[in-house]
Amino acid sequence: MYHFLSGKLVEKTATGAVLDVHGIGYEIHIPVSSFGRLPALGETAKLFIHFVVREDAQLLYGFATEDERRLFRHLIGISGIGPKTGLTALSGVETGALKRAIVQGQVEVLQQVPGIGKKTAERIVIELREKLAAESIQGEAAPASVLPAGGPAGDAVEALVALGYKKAEAKQAVEKSLKGLSGRSASVEELVRQSLQHV
Repeated sequence: MYHFLSGKLVEKTATGAVLDVHGIGYEIHIPVSSFGRLPALGETAKLFIHFVVREDAQLLYGFATEDERRLFRHLIGISGIGPKTGLTALSGVETGALKRAIVQGQVEVLQQVPGIGKKTAERIVIELREKLAAESIQGEAAPASVLPAGGPAGDAVEALVALGYKKAEAKQAVEKSLKGLSGRSASVEELVRQSLQHV
């Protein structure tokens, strides 16, 4: 139904955004990887959309690139993986690295994603290896974008809480990640990925 939405960005968090499209505010769930690519509030943003209709809700999932959306759709097409786990996977592992892990059968990388156990990880490899092998996985890794002031660490904590972790453990994990950076600045994406290794 929706291919993409383009409009003024009026709200954004690590896991969601609101676009004002001709006076209608669309609430969109996003992975942390897409959050890192959003412009400043008030500027025009474009998100590629995946629309989900359930008995109790109609939900929009948005992605900064078509490649992210394509991988999300591949993932949720696998039995046992829903949109929440799909977003968590894209938030926890960079898109290119995630595709390489699947193609190369690196089950241990997939198991680092909350909600994906060994059996599910093996199923992902079996079902998606050939599909993704046909797609180019070269040159996909984009440098992590440094977010404007407003607290990447706080946004990372918020993202972890949205992924199902308790706030206390999320804070602790982010603090460990910040120590490991030795004063180097990091994007929300990098902080979340590092923090997922500490929870």
